[in-house]
Amino acid sequence: MKLAHREFWFNPMIAFILGTGLAALALAVAGFQGTATVLCLAGGAVVYAIFEYLVHRFLLHRFPRIAPAMHRGHAEHHRHPTELEHLFSPIRYDAVLYLGYSLANLAIFRDWRLASAVVAGSALFQLYYQWMHYAAHRPIKLATPWGRWMRKKHLLHHYLDEQSWYGVSHPVMDYLFGTSKPQSKKGKDAGQKRA
Repeated sequence: MKLAHREFWFNPMIAFILGTGLAALALAVAGFQGTATVLCLAGGAVVYAIFEYLVHRFLLHRFPRIAPAMHRGHAEHHRHPTELEHLFSPIRYDAVLYLGYSLANLAIFRDWRLASAVVAGSALFQLYYQWMHYAAHRPIKLATPWGRWMRKKHLLHHYLDEQSWYGVSHPVMDYLFGTSKPQSKKGKDAGQKRA
């Protein structure tokens, strides 16, 4: 196994998300309800895809006082984007998030099988997100044009304009909310110089 892959898969936060996702998936499969389970899995992935953008844009950049410790950790990541210790958040954030998220889904669906499917979809999408983020900052040769394009977009967020390109795993929300191009004067000036 390559060092980069070991470094990723043996990170405690990744192990936690993987364990959460597999446990939730096992419950969803054990109580499989056909189309409803599949839709809940897909819905969980969509929820995380939206959550990724909203947290990154608003919690980590726009409103730092809401979660100051998370904001400080993210600021350190921007100062040291290639350092492994700043690529992953502490497990406590994800543990609290998944506990609350699981309880909320249980309250909404009143069915542990469907609630588990939603949680599994979110956790599995979060693994994809974490891999894309990790691969954007580490010396990994990405095999697909999609991976290379998303790396480029994320690095634009770091090195051209921190007020743009919030999506790490997908650009949909950036296109919907107009953050797929430079927002700040600094970013716009740099973009014009490159053209």
